[in-house]
Amino acid sequence: MNRRTGLQLLLLAALWGAVYPLITIALQELPPVLIVFGRVLCATLLLLPLSLRRHALTSLWRHPRPIIETVLIQSTAPLLLLTYGQKYVSSGMAGILVGAQPLFVAALAHRWAPEDQTPGWRGPTGIILGFTGIVILFGVDLHGGWKALAGGILVLGAALGYAAGSIMIHNRHRHDPSLGVATSAMLVTTLALLIPTGLTLPRTPPTPHVVTAMALLGFLCTGMTLVLFYSLITQIGPTRASLAFYLSPAFAVLMGATFLHETFGLSSALGLCAIIAGSTLASQNSQKTRDQM
Repeated sequence: MNRRTGLQLLLLAALWGAVYPLITIALQELPPVLIVFGRVLCATLLLLPLSLRRHALTSLWRHPRPIIETVLIQSTAPLLLLTYGQKYVSSGMAGILVGAQPLFVAALAHRWAPEDQTPGWRGPTGIILGFTGIVILFGVDLHGGWKALAGGILVLGAALGYAAGSIMIHNRHRHDPSLGVATSAMLVTTLALLIPTGLTLPRTPPTPHVVTAMALLGFLCTGMTLVLFYSLITQIGPTRASLAFYLSPAFAVLMGATFLHETFGLSSALGLCAIIAGSTLASQNSQKTRDQM
């Protein structure tokens, strides 16, 4: 890995980490459904021309049912769960909890992708260590009563959806273009949320700083990150490119503390370290099944 790809990797991690503070800013004035719709619409506008130019959608949409089922689980549901969950938990906490996704991938791989299980002691040890970090976060550092607990559960549900969808992509679409899968996820989610979005439009337009946050969230932190991620895969391979995923919770915490004045205690640090360490151990073989949104 040269300096250029190393910087691209850090940029990707930072952009993924910025997703959570931007969602928190958008939630100040917009309902969750509208935030998800605006995010995926911007990404669709960016990705669809690229996919059409590269004929990346042809094989996927000859038989549309599998890809529609996959992306509803891997994209639509997790994006909604994450955004609703962030109404009640901080952006840093959301970034850490979504960082548990590889733990769910490793656990689900035992049943649905056994060839991608981590051999030996690393898999079970990583899962136990990672879920210990989650227990620390829920038991010690998740403040705000039952609403915060519900929000944390919703964000964990998003991580589970990402993981289940990743297994489905691996089993159903491993030979299809990754760009086509990503574009399909954004397109299907956009179409699925058209009517719900129309029913939740705010009476007053959002302020400029929320509009800016939405543009950054959609075009830069969703659309461009997918392009950058798949570019890195071709340059350095999927395993190294996935390193950005493990760095992104730290960026989420840092940005939340810097721009939103969120607190970050010792228990959060312990939980974050346990989840990252556990995910690294548990996903050594299953990293390639993940397709991060």
